Amino acid sequence: MTEEKCPQLVDYFVVAGLTGRAAALDEEGQQRAGRPVEPVTELAVIARGLGEEVPEGFTCIERTQSGLPAELSAGLINNPHMYLCYKRGHDKPPILDLGVLYEGKEPVKPGWHVIETTPYSRSASLSSGGAPGTHRTFLTYRRAPDSQALNTLGVTDISVLLPSKGESAPHTFCKVDKNLNTGMWGPALYLCYKRAVAKANALVYEAGLLSRYPEADAESFPLPESVPIFCLPMGVTVESWPLNTKYQLPVFSTFVLTSACGDKVYGGAIQFYEAFPRECLTEKQCLRLGLVSVVDRRPIGTRTVQVKKSVCVLSHWPFFDVFQKFLTFVYRYSISGPHVLPLEKHISSFMHNVPFPSPQRPRILVQLSPYDNLLLCQPVSSPLPLSGASFVKLLQNLGPENACTLLLAVLTEHKLLLHSLRPDVLTSVSEALVSMTFPLRWQCPYIPLCPLRLADVLCAPMPFIVGVHSSYFDLYDPPHDVICVDLDTNTIFQSEDKKPLSGRSLPRKHSKTLLSSLGHLHRQLEKIYSPGAEEATLEFLLTDYDVIYGRQKQLELEIQEAFLRFMSCLLRGYRSFLLPITQAPSERTTDCSSLFNLHGAAPPSPLCVSLSPSVCGSRLSPRPGPRLPEVPGVRPLSLA
Repeated sequence: MTEEKCPQLVDYFVVAGLTGRAAALDEEGQQRAGRPVEPVTELAVIARGLGEEVPEGFTCIERTQSGLPAELSAGLINNPHMYLCYKRGHDKPPILDLGVLYEGKEPVKPGWHVIETTPYSRSASLSSGGAPGTHRTFLTYRRAPDSQALNTLGVTDISVLLPSKGESAPHTFCKVDKNLNTGMWGPALYLCYKRAVAKANALVYEAGLLSRYPEADAESFPLPESVPIFCLPMGVTVESWPLNTKYQLPVFSTFVLTSACGDKVYGGAIQFYEAFPRECLTEKQCLRLGLVSVVDRRPIGTRTVQVKKSVCVLSHWPFFDVFQKFLTFVYRYSISGPHVLPLEKHISSFMHNVPFPSPQRPRILVQLSPYDNLLLCQPVSSPLPLSGASFVKLLQNLGPENACTLLLAVLTEHKLLLHSLRPDVLTSVSEALVSMTFPLRWQCPYIPLCPLRLADVLCAPMPFIVGVHSSYFDLYDPPHDVICVDLDTNTIFQSEDKKPLSGRSLPRKHSKTLLSSLGHLHRQLEKIYSPGAEEATLEFLLTDYDVIYGRQKQLELEIQEAFLRFMSCLLRGYRSFLLPITQAPSERTTDCSSLFNLHGAAPPSPLCVSLSPSVCGSRLSPRPGPRLPEVPGVRPLSLA
């Protein structure tokens, strides 16, 4: 009897970045067309009613989104007509966050600045603060450190909202949930702002393959040509930084590639910067990057040139945490040294010598260095399909109500565009979306982390689930028929032309049970996942694995079970509505009325009727495989 071959942990190791000779960069590279916006670096409050003018270089926010006056002091009896002004530029570190301070009710947060006076030395309080029991209201902001890297998040746009006039925060904006008008008169007034990558002096090019291991393609799985653009979905950037700029830490991202037969390949990548020689740039490129003077073309020696690069691993297994630790070790190893062993030795050893977890060895401790370890655990044996889904991240970022709304959007096959400033969250949440409809399977276009080069898929005349980095909206506007889901602000933006989706369209009894279960689990997540506790638990990764991650795995299973219960109840007794196929496939025989008994003893719910075209079209179709796992109180459903 031949021994069954153990699965391979990692199939390929890839390095992606800027390809081609440096002398040809100006001809081969194409700068992205977009709407470049400089970050906000200064804020000011002015009192126009007292004769104050907008400071030089500042822009005054005079109108709201719908064109109404944006006065900040409309609730005051003696209204000084106060307005918010901002200034853009790169002369200072960008502003990261905005806030509102109720003086006397809360302390000033560490690292935050309070706008106490106007540029003309008058009080910048937005309330009177003179009557007993009242408090003064000030605007606050938080600025990036002086040594902060330029390609970090910063405020790029600010707006004022009047909810009583039907205004809401624009797409990708964060709302400060504190009323600026604390007086007895006037409407409620809120501040909202947009954060984006505050880049300056950058050229963007399409990513290419720099190196790979192994160099030869495996017969069963050749290396996809599109891997480099998934490693760097927003492209390769050549940037110029001031000499005192803090070095940017690596950013981890994940992606999923789907083959024609439906098999998934999981990728984990980290993006980082390395020095780029100036002599490889043309004069025109140096001028764009601010490396030479505009007047006399003299070199500016106070800036350095950096180029973005990425290292990636591909696997048929979604061990994203393991990939992140290994790639981080590879990056740190490459920039330090000297070392006894070359870096290539560590890569080949990890790919060929680390065994895959098995029932005999369910946990494997890999010692990468005296200070770097990672733990491999055998995937849980379950009839549920293995994926890179994280139901915990789904519930954390969406909440119970929005999670139910997106469940309805997936079941009724809408166009979903997920976006976030955290690329690793996109894949985890996207995988959870397509997994929570088990035993049904999503067969339309599915790209959890979509590169800019493939963004045309958003214009496809069919349903899809696509994830993009939020900076996509700085370059393009999505089609009007797409439902945009902001994972950073937990908001869903839908077209006004169509009836908005709501979780209330789901079967009332079962959806109420699902919403109650998710609400209970969401409250548990809020208690468990605090930033301080999360950082503290990292120290005990190897010594106390079960205690630290046991509750996380339990919550993951409980959230997944809640969706499984709902789907089991939704599809219970579906066989009684099936009609035998007696004719060859045609337009008539694939109609809902020819395949389903829609007028049986128990009429189906409106949701089931809306699902029928999808099932008939084989886009949202039952997964072949074993019987569903037993859930207490729910009769198992076989879809084999």
